Amino acid sequence: MHRCLLRSRPATVRQRRGAASRPRFYKHTSIDRDGDAWRVTLDARPLPTPAGQALRLPSQRLALAIAAEWDAQTDKIEPAAMPLMALASTAVDQIPKERDQTISNILAYATTDTCRFVADAAREPEVRRRQDKYHEPILAWLRETHGAELARGAPGALRAPPTPPEAVDALTKACAALSSYHLAALQAATFESKSIAIGLALLGCEIDAEAAEAAARVEETANIERWGLVEGAHDYDLARVRVQLASAAFFADATR
Repeated sequence: MHRCLLRSRPATVRQRRGAASRPRFYKHTSIDRDGDAWRVTLDARPLPTPAGQALRLPSQRLALAIAAEWDAQTDKIEPAAMPLMALASTAVDQIPKERDQTISNILAYATTDTCRFVADAAREPEVRRRQDKYHEPILAWLRETHGAELARGAPGALRAPPTPPEAVDALTKACAALSSYHLAALQAATFESKSIAIGLALLGCEIDAEAAEAAARVEETANIERWGLVEGAHDYDLARVRVQLASAAFFADATR
């Protein structure tokens, strides 16, 4: 058995809505081997998923990170402060039973993908500059790597062009090839960035979490720089996006 040596800072950002907290009921967090997998233990008892299934993790690195999330809880357990645990639970509890629906939900973002919308350079020059900088390379990578052409819309248009059936087929193939762990990470990254292109680029190591955040928040970042940050709104959104994208990137890397 390995005592958890990896500690994370107590979470300072809480989601305003989410699973209810409960009192901490354990003293020690550890990890140990479980055949060809790893598991987290609380006071020497294996940690299950929320659905009661065995939480068998594919790497020691991920087990240590999830153990650190549990170790960082104070007098109350805050599920919102454990994004890696949430991703692992999704991979074990949800994806195997709802794989087709999960893929369908992810593919739905192709039509309204963040990277497909283009600002009018005359009205919003800084937004357009950032869109060209961050979105064009991601769409080019998507086309070259997965054979999916997601065309950008006309400047200022409220809708992107229709998504070709060939692109949908290519994206479906890319999603279907993923493991349950990677599909859970892609779902989180896609939902948070509102972009399947950004999600796949993050999983494919074409971009890191910082670049994914920049691509996902082009308009918000430009507006904050122009008008200023609204405390209690922009800062919460930024923290959430940063945590979710960084967690998805780490989770995907730790389950390869």
